[in-house]
Amino acid sequence: MSLVPAADPSGYHRHLPPAARLFVGAVSIIGTGTLVALSVESGVRAFIGAPASLWVFAVLVLIGEAYPIVVPREGEVEEIGLSTTFGFAILLAYGAAAAALVFAVATAVADLARRKQAWKALFNVGQYTLSVAAAGLVYRLAGSPEHISLDALGPIAASGAAFFVVNDVLTGTALALAQRLPVLRYLLDDALYQATTAAALIAMAPAVLILADRSPFLVPLLLLPVAAVYWGASAALENTRLVRQLEDALEHEKDLSHLKDDFVAVVSHELRTPLTSIQGYIKTVLQLSGELGKEQQRSFLEAADRQSERLRRLIEQLLAVSRLESHVEPLSLALVSLDQLTRRVVDELRPRAHGNTFDLRFTANLPLVETDEAKVHQILSNLVENALKYSSPDTRVTIRGVGSGNGVALSVEDEGPGIPPESQGRVFERFFQVDSSATRNAGGTGLGLYICAKLSETIGARVWLERSTPEGSVFSLWIPESPPGDDPTAGRPAESRQEPRAQSMTASV
Repeated sequence: MSLVPAADPSGYHRHLPPAARLFVGAVSIIGTGTLVALSVESGVRAFIGAPASLWVFAVLVLIGEAYPIVVPREGEVEEIGLSTTFGFAILLAYGAAAAALVFAVATAVADLARRKQAWKALFNVGQYTLSVAAAGLVYRLAGSPEHISLDALGPIAASGAAFFVVNDVLTGTALALAQRLPVLRYLLDDALYQATTAAALIAMAPAVLILADRSPFLVPLLLLPVAAVYWGASAALENTRLVRQLEDALEHEKDLSHLKDDFVAVVSHELRTPLTSIQGYIKTVLQLSGELGKEQQRSFLEAADRQSERLRRLIEQLLAVSRLESHVEPLSLALVSLDQLTRRVVDELRPRAHGNTFDLRFTANLPLVETDEAKVHQILSNLVENALKYSSPDTRVTIRGVGSGNGVALSVEDEGPGIPPESQGRVFERFFQVDSSATRNAGGTGLGLYICAKLSETIGARVWLERSTPEGSVFSLWIPESPPGDDPTAGRPAESRQEPRAQSMTASV
C-alpha cells in the first residue's frame, strides 16, 4: 500500500532538516543491511527451482508498485498499490527473505522508472525490508502455519499488523520530520483510513494463496477487476482535476471582475483629479488674466504643469503594464553604473521630495552590470517615488548599493509608517493598495511595485520587500552582473524556499 502526497516534500533533499536526514539515512542503512543478510541466508535460494506461483506473485508485486491505483480523497491525491497483497502472500508461503527481496527489487525498479532520486529509492527499499522482516518475525513466533485455515487467521492477522505498523511508522516519521511537524500527530491524523486500507489489502493475501493452490495462472485473473477499478479511479481523478480547475477558473474570474471594478474606480479617480486641477488652473488664468499678476499666473501654470506631469506618469504606468503583459518589452543591454544611475534618479525626484533628504551609501568599486538601463531606471524610480509617497516630510530616504553574489544589490529605505503584516505579501500584486479608500492619504493606482516586479523578471533581476516595521520599510533590488541565459534564475543569490507540505502519509517516499 502506498499513499503519496500531491507535493512530495522529500524532493528537496538538500533542504531536509538534520533530523530527517539522519532518520532517512539510518532506515536506508539498516534496511539495506537487513536485506543483504536475508538474501544471503535464504532469499536467493528461495528462487532456485521455485514454483511458478512465486514468479507470478513477484511479477504482480512489480506491477502493483509500477501502476498503483490513484484516487482523489479530501482534496488530496493518494496511491493504493496491490503490491502489498501479493508481497504478503509471498511472505506467508515462501518466507520473509523471499518477500523482502521481491519488494526491494520491485520498489527500486518502480522508483527508478519514475526517476526518483537514488537516496529516496534506498529509503523505500530499507523501509519495505524492515516491514517485511518485522512481519516475518511475528509470523514465525506465532507458529508459521503451513496451511491456510481458521487456525492460521490469528498469526496472519498479527503478522499483517506488524507489517502495517512498521511500514506506516517509518514512512510517516520521515515525512513528518521533513516538514518539521509533530511526528505522533502526523501519524495519528490519518491512522484509521490507513489501517482499514492496509487490512483490506492484507486480507486478500490468504485468498490469493488458496487460488494459487488450484492453479498459479488463475491468480492474474484478479487483475481484471483491479484494472477496471484502476481505470475508473483514473477517470474519477481526471474528473476531479477538471472540476477543480473549473472552480479555480470561476474563482479567478470573480477575482478579476472585482479587481476590474476596483481598478476602474481607482483609475477614474486618479485620472480625474489631476485633469480637474489642470482645467481649474487654466480656466482661472483665462478668465482672470487681466486681474492676475505675473507671479500668480506663473504659480497657476506651474501647478497645472505639476498636475499634467502626474497625469503623464499615470498614463505611462498603464501603458507599461500593457506592454509587460503583452510580452513586447525588448531588452536593450549596455554596461551600467548603478551608482551614477541612482544619483540621476535622485536628482530627477528631488523636486517632489517635500523636504525629504536623500542618503546614498554605495560601497567603493561597485562592478558595472550589463543590463537594460531604462528598465533599471524605471524600477529604481518607482521604488524611490514609493518611499517618498509614504514618508512624512523632512524624513530621510536611504539608498544603499553593495556587491552581492554575481551582481549588485540596491535597497531603498524610508521612515514611513510601514506596511501591515497582513498586506506585506501582496504589495507586488497588480492594483493592490494597502489603503484603497477614496479618502486615503497617498494616491496612486497600485501599479508601481507591480511594474517593478515585472520589469525585474524581464532583466533577470529580483525585487522584494526586505522588511517593514512602524519605523519604516526597506525594498531591495538585486541585479545580475550579466543577463541570465535560458535559466532566469541562474546566478541569483540563494533564496529561502519553503518546502511544500505533504497532505497524507505514504508507504513509499
